[in-house]
Amino acid sequence: MSLPALPRIDGDIDLMLAVYTHKSLNMASHANNDWGDTDRLAELGAKVMDLVVTFHFFSQQPLMSTDEIRVKRETATSDVQIDNWLRQYGLKEKLRVAPTDVEILNDPKEIVKYFHTYVGASYFCHGLPAIQTWISGLIDPTANIALPNTPPKPEPADVTMSYYPPQQSNSPHMFNAFSPAQNYSPHSMTQSPPSMHASPSMGSFSSPPAPSGPPPPLPSSPPTMSSAYSLVTLALVNQTAAQKGIQVSYPAQQEGPPHQPTWTVKCCMNGQERGCGVGKSQKIAKEDAARKAWAAMGWGPT
Repeated sequence: MSLPALPRIDGDIDLMLAVYTHKSLNMASHANNDWGDTDRLAELGAKVMDLVVTFHFFSQQPLMSTDEIRVKRETATSDVQIDNWLRQYGLKEKLRVAPTDVEILNDPKEIVKYFHTYVGASYFCHGLPAIQTWISGLIDPTANIALPNTPPKPEPADVTMSYYPPQQSNSPHMFNAFSPAQNYSPHSMTQSPPSMHASPSMGSFSSPPAPSGPPPPLPSSPPTMSSAYSLVTLALVNQTAAQKGIQVSYPAQQEGPPHQPTWTVKCCMNGQERGCGVGKSQKIAKEDAARKAWAAMGWGPT
């Protein structure tokens, strides 16, 4: 049976690293400002999992009783089933644990918590509809479960202004005004709109003057997202290297006057240079070298 696509944990390297790192190897003692720690993610994931599985069976036809829903939910989320999902996705092999705690991989309680951590992180990144689709696909690939009252995506607004010819009014005291056709572009903005018309009793009046200056510049396109490597921290590089048994060193060299130095720092892995950074301070150059070494080692997110 083919598995549904696994929600990716993208855009936050610290979150991805936390999910795949057991507490036995977790060197960070402070909580993340956005999502806290893996205990919080696991608690969130457990509640989200309970909700989406319950709703999956709640939506089935013919309708199930409360007891039937409860029994099916417990069966669908058994320790054995969750362990099987982790194996099929290859997630179990991605969990990093201390060499002295490898038995954790066979502890059902730890494995379920790991899965709930992934669910919580996925919910944090993608929201409830994505998790409902994913988990329902795991339970029954043929099911078509949709969240109730999901608002439709708004259609893009039509910014093209349409031209409607004026209509003659039967009243001598009324006139019809209209908007000229205007497809927004730097060239069309310089064209004069057609004359406006009025009823005979009101006389006629001229069209508004054309813009005296060039049209305002179009908004620049949004900046492209920076590379994921900009999120790589020095602590992340050192922690990953330590987990892989790699010795890291940062030989540094200072040049220029003392009041305006230029630092050059190399990041060496097992004595081999993997990245070189330059900056106005040793800290900036060191972080730059570490990021380049991360890229050279191919440790980026997959």
